[in-house]
Amino acid sequence: MPDSRPEYSQRRLQELEASIDPVHALLGDHRLCVYATGSYGRMEAWSGSDIDLFFLYDDADESTRLPWTVFVQLAAHLIKVTADMGFPPFSGDGKYLEIQYVREMGEVLGSARDDSLNTFTARMLLLLESHPLYRQDVHLALLERIIGFYYRDYEDHTDTFLPTFLVNDILRFWRTLTLNYEHHRLKLLALTDEQLQRKKAESALKNYKLKVSRQATCYSMVANLSTEQPPVRPQTVLDLCRMTPSQRFERLRAHDGADGLVQELVGEYEQFLHVTQRPEPELLELFVNPTERKQALARAKTYGDLIYRLLKQVVPEERMRSLVV
Repeated sequence: MPDSRPEYSQRRLQELEASIDPVHALLGDHRLCVYATGSYGRMEAWSGSDIDLFFLYDDADESTRLPWTVFVQLAAHLIKVTADMGFPPFSGDGKYLEIQYVREMGEVLGSARDDSLNTFTARMLLLLESHPLYRQDVHLALLERIIGFYYRDYEDHTDTFLPTFLVNDILRFWRTLTLNYEHHRLKLLALTDEQLQRKKAESALKNYKLKVSRQATCYSMVANLSTEQPPVRPQTVLDLCRMTPSQRFERLRAHDGADGLVQELVGEYEQFLHVTQRPEPELLELFVNPTERKQALARAKTYGDLIYRLLKQVVPEERMRSLVV
């Protein structure tokens, strides 16, 4: 019997984790964690899934940084190991393999530099869909520390605290993803007729994934944080961060009227995985077909509608206002 998606994801991650272990001698006492995001972070990978890796360093000050040559050796090791294991090549020819420093992440949070330094994406994916591959202890410590960035006012409101700052940052992440998609679409205007059909398929596929898997990642957390009774403690957020988006939606079943909506979301998401987990050429060929493309995007809209209905069902009215205004 073939592995389930979580079983397959776990097995492959364990194999990759074992392959990283030899670099411990190289890294020594440096408090660096490596974590996977994407389909492996969500525990829904298949044989064609690539592996998205992030590197986060626990720096006390500017003097405690990982030597660049050490990171180059680590990156080279991971490039070789993942190729040997049959993973697709890293996106952008590995240009996204870079170290983020947690102290800097806290300093730039919410600023213009937050996005340009890629700390925003690294932080959001750490919180929303990360799985530790190296130094799980550091991964957990950094999760707690970064959650603390959003709890600066907690001591003054220990009886009533709501994580509005964090919810707003997640909503900002979702809006940024949608804006980035629109920016990508502008490139279609410069194409010839011959190029346009395939590029439309690629754009529609990105749209489909954005409106289902990315929306699930963001709103599974938003929904839980917005339904939790105050005070919402840091430990509650940590527990939610250690769940997959699917597990976070399952957690909402207990709310009145939510069980059926969650069940519909599960069914639509399973259909999404059935569509997308196929070889890239075959998948793009599917989206070249206008009828198939239209049907897929219609299902994505249905998925978004279900999330909206779930939010209306489980989020108290006074909390819903803060999600909109």
